Amino acid sequence: MKCPHCSEGIDDVVPRDRLNAKNDRIRELEASLAEASSKVEGVDALARRAAEAETALEQTRVEFDAFRAESTTASDLLRAGITETEDQELVRWRYSKLGEEAPPFSDWLAGAAREDRHVSRLFSSDTPAAPVEAVAEVAAVPPPSAPPSNAGAKAATNAPPPRYSPAEVASMPLDALREALAAGAFK
Repeated sequence: MKCPHCSEGIDDVVPRDRLNAKNDRIRELEASLAEASSKVEGVDALARRAAEAETALEQTRVEFDAFRAESTTASDLLRAGITETEDQELVRWRYSKLGEEAPPFSDWLAGAAREDRHVSRLFSSDTPAAPVEAVAEVAAVPPPSAPPSNAGAKAATNAPPPRYSPAEVASMPLDALREALAAGAFK
């Protein structure tokens, strides 16, 4: 830059235009930085929400898998005829003692559980088998015939009671009014 009075050059002096341009550029960069910071905060908030949602989803999956396993086990027990709660707990406990190399629960119920000394009594049939002769006799008896469709119906012998208008009731003698009441004309 040159001195305005003597036209000599002055060292280490920055012109005002250059200084103003640098200050404008600094303000622009600070504004961009503030905008980027706010966007980063928004993205961080979204990332936290996504992490929370992922954790909740994983927890829901674990709960669902546990529910599905429990309902499958319960339905297998019911199919096997084990309906008492204490008996179901015993079977579950006995299955848990088999360890990690245990067969699937339904396969174990269908096979090895029936031979297990602790739970085999739950599968035994308490009702003796009917003799073949008794079954043949019951099958030989024909089923009873259906009753007639009009069984219990009564034939209508009385005509419906007459209906009276208010004017007829007002002019009716007392005895006729009593008879109409007994016949059910005012129900």
